[in-house]
Amino acid sequence: MLLLSVSFLFGLLLGSFANVCVVRLPEGDSIVSPRSRCPHCGASIRFWDNIPILSFLLLAGRCRACRAAISWQYPCIELTVAIFFTFHAVWFGPDLSRAVILDLLFFYLFVISIIDYRHRIIPDELSLSLIALGLVISWANPLLQGPPLYRLAESAAAALMGGASMFFLAWLGEKIFKQEALGGGDIKLVAAFGAVLGWQRLWTSLFVGSMLGALAGIALILMKKKKRRETLPFGPFLSLGAYLACFLPSPWRLLIFP
Repeated sequence: MLLLSVSFLFGLLLGSFANVCVVRLPEGDSIVSPRSRCPHCGASIRFWDNIPILSFLLLAGRCRACRAAISWQYPCIELTVAIFFTFHAVWFGPDLSRAVILDLLFFYLFVISIIDYRHRIIPDELSLSLIALGLVISWANPLLQGPPLYRLAESAAAALMGGASMFFLAWLGEKIFKQEALGGGDIKLVAAFGAVLGWQRLWTSLFVGSMLGALAGIALILMKKKKRRETLPFGPFLSLGAYLACFLPSPWRLLIFP
């Protein structure tokens, strides 16, 4: 019970930080300073008015200074992150390292998906820091195999393979379709997946994410919500594939080690 409570509270805190990233990174603003402000009147938000979920409820969803409505985005993101963090604690039980790794990965994937869906960009601050994080924690990453140095090598190699593969697909797609097929943000994002997931789960994530993206595109075309040559933001589908790959068995391991 203590673990679930800590996971939920930790999720609320990171959910609050996720809101900062979602709002500021697309605008090129710092996520460190200045302090949070009301988007309507510009008044600084005091720390007791910035407590996840609780402050929103106590203020009845309105700014203390100007009484303008606060977007429901803020409590929804905070609660979503907290729920998933709690789910990770329940699913992995005593395997705390795996739960924490998945918490951090989910935070990145969730923020990236929202930003890419809204703005069609994947900020370098997220993808590049995820690559660095994947390399730094590789020695203790349960998603990788072998002794610490081998895990670091796998993390680095998978990051290079993922980035190189996506770069080749982007080049090939541009030659075939005569337009940009994949953005630079997608290339760096897949490199980041490799650094955290390792090479086996990397390919699983790409397969699942690509299939989900293709199915979504076909469905939108059939519903006449999208034109054939109109692109979809690929980041959310890649992110969902990476998240699901953490739970799926690796078919590549079965092929190599039957």
